Formats: sequence, C-alpha cells, structure tokens
Amino acid sequence: MLTRHLLKQASTCRHFLLNSKTSSPFLTKSILFTSSSSSPESQSPTNTFVDDKVKDQYPTGTSISIDRSALYNLPEHSHEPTSDSELVKHLKGIIKFRGGPISVAEYMEEVLTNPKFGFYISRDVFGAEGDFITSPEVSQMFGEMVGVWAMCLWEQMGRPKQVNLVELGPGRGTLMADLLRSASKFKSFTESLHVHMVECSPTLQKLQHHNLKCFVEDDNSDGVEKRTVSMLAGIPVSWHALLEQVPSGMPSIIIAHEFYDALPVHQFQRASRGWCEKMVDVSEDSMFRFVLSPQPTPATLYLMRRCKWAAPKEIEKLGQIEVCPKAMDLTRTIADRIRCDGGGALIIDYGLNGVVSDSLQVKSLTIVFGASASIMSVHGLSVLVNIFNYLSAECLNTWAFMTCTLHSFMFYFISSNFPQG
Repeated sequence: MLTRHLLKQASTCRHFLLNSKTSSPFLTKSILFTSSSSSPESQSPTNTFVDDKVKDQYPTGTSISIDRSALYNLPEHSHEPTSDSELVKHLKGIIKFRGGPISVAEYMEEVLTNPKFGFYISRDVFGAEGDFITSPEVSQMFGEMVGVWAMCLWEQMGRPKQVNLVELGPGRGTLMADLLRSASKFKSFTESLHVHMVECSPTLQKLQHHNLKCFVEDDNSDGVEKRTVSMLAGIPVSWHALLEQVPSGMPSIIIAHEFYDALPVHQFQRASRGWCEKMVDVSEDSMFRFVLSPQPTPATLYLMRRCKWAAPKEIEKLGQIEVCPKAMDLTRTIADRIRCDGGGALIIDYGLNGVVSDSLQVKSLTIVFGASASIMSVHGLSVLVNIFNYLSAECLNTWAFMTCTLHSFMFYFISSNFPQG
C-alpha cells in the first residue's frame, strides 16, 4: 500500500513538471524539495503559491547579487617561482618538519657541509677566484715550514718506520703538496709516511688528488687493494670523511690549518630565566629570525663545561657566549689518539685567548640568512686554550704543550714527551 502511494506521488510530480512551462529553476528545486516531504494533496496549492511569489519578486531578466564580504577569503596563491635558493628552501623545510626552530650550529653545518647544497661541497671556494685566500695559497714557504716542523717531530719520535701524516680540512691540498715537495729529498722521512686527507667535499677531494699529482698504482696481485700514490714523493695517499676513520696503531702527525674556525658553534644568550640557546626559526613572513629556546638544550652541557674553565668575573659581564662542541670532541679525539699511539698535532687558526661572545662575521639577519652560504665563519679558538689546559691537567700530564701567537694566528703544538737524544 505504501509502495503504491509513493509511485502515485512521483507520477503526479513528473506530470506537473512536464506540463508547467513557466516554472523557473528556483521553483523546480522548491517543488522537488517539497515533494519529498509532503503529500500530493497538500502539494498543489503550495506550489502554485510559490510560483506566483517567485514571479512577483524576481521578474524575468533580473540578476541576483550575493554579499560575500563576511566570508573568509583564502590568500592568493602564486605559482611564480620564489627567490629562495634551494639551500634556503631546504633549511625552511627542516624547520617546518621539526615543528620548531633549529640551533645556530645545525643551521651553520647545513650551510657549510650539506651533501647537496653545502658551501664547501659543490665548488672550489679558495684562491683568487674563490671567496677567500689562505696562507698556503699566498706562499709555498708556509707549507715548507710546516714540513720542517713535521720532520723535527719525526726525529724526536725516534724515526719510526710507519707514521700517519694527517691533515684536517686540506682545502685544495696546497699545504700538503708544498710539504711533500720540500720533504721529498729526505727519503728516510718520506718512506715512513702514509698521508691521510680528512675531507668531506668530493669537489675538493678531486682538487687535492690533482694537486698532489696522485695516480693509482698498477698491481696485478690478486686480493691486494690498489693504492693511490703521490708522485711528489712516492707516498701513498688516502681520503677519509672523519678523523676516526684514519687507521690507528701507529704514531700520527696531525695538521689542522684553519679547520677549527669552520666548525659549527652554539650561541647562548643571557635571559631573565638564565642562559638560553639562540635558535633559528621562520617568521610569519617566511623570513629567518633568531629566537630563544624555551628550555635547556643538549648543548647546555658544553656551556656548563665552558663556564667552568673561565673566570667567574669574565662570565658575569657577558650577555652572550659561544661554545663549539665539535671542537671540544675533536680535540679530545686528537688527544686520545696521540696519548695511545704517540705523535703530535699542529693546529693553526685565528683565535682569541678568552671567552668568545659572538664570532659570526655578519650581524644582519637579512644577509646572514640570505642565499649566500659563506655566512658563518671565523670562530675564535679560545675554546682550545681552555680545552688543552683542562686536558693537560686531567690526562695529559706526560705531554709537552706550547701555544704561541703570531699576527693573529694561534699555533698549538701537542706532542708526547720523547726521550732526549
């Protein structure tokens, strides 16, 4: 009975629509809506009434306007390419993925050594055509003098038969090339060496390979790994991304020239709640900005250690402090290697014998966080002075340690105590 009633209602509605030539789209929608909820008996008078009202209120040819002023309008989206470099987009992506700011050290590390966009990774930044010139590029005497130091250290060690000659951050390889060229006349010294270049940049590795005049030794022996040898002195050369990858078990002569100043730093700022780490965030207008961490960060442990090495009066007058955990950890690694295997280290860099407050060269956020990558450099080496004082007091009491300053450079010599002969 119900089915028959519904079929009769639908038939009446179709008959009305087909025979009504004056109904408007608005009226049609109204009829369809009414027919689904009303009986056929009450439908016809109502429909006639609605039809008359629509004709009176909206005569033919009248346009209807809608006020959208109170509606929320989405911001216009532009499909035009932005001026952000790929590196800047990458950094903003990291911050967005993390859901919050990153440390200055992480920002600096990405800018300098990102595998795809890093400042040191993709191009040659040294020399007259690059962004800066280092001492070895100015005169070959610099590398030759370092070579004299290395030979003197080797003599003090008792002329060991096997020695690792390690350079951290070799740049173009100019220093090592000058060292080997001048040392090639001393066969007993060069025959004991195996050169290890600690370099993370594939581009610079190729330059170093070229400047050291390296070739792969022909060896038909089965199961024997082919060696890369420098023609400058007939010395085998290997490349590593980290110092920890250099083989241990033999004395090491380690050279680091302008390497520590490129290590990422953490910055802390004094606030009402104490020392807060300075972080890098993205503002609402998509610009980078500095913010303070709301709570202690892992780098706070290094800050506490750094403050212990400084005089309290020196810390009290500062509003900002920098710490370099990677420099601390690297120095510890060098110290442990030399303590276990013997050898020495020569570290040459710009430095300040005191607490470093702000070593970043550029202060403007617009420039610092722009497309240029060479933005954060020259970190003072005062941290090393305190590290070495700490190490010598704690575990290096059998070491000879000396520091000297010459024309803004700080030279650090670390070596085992060798028998006098």
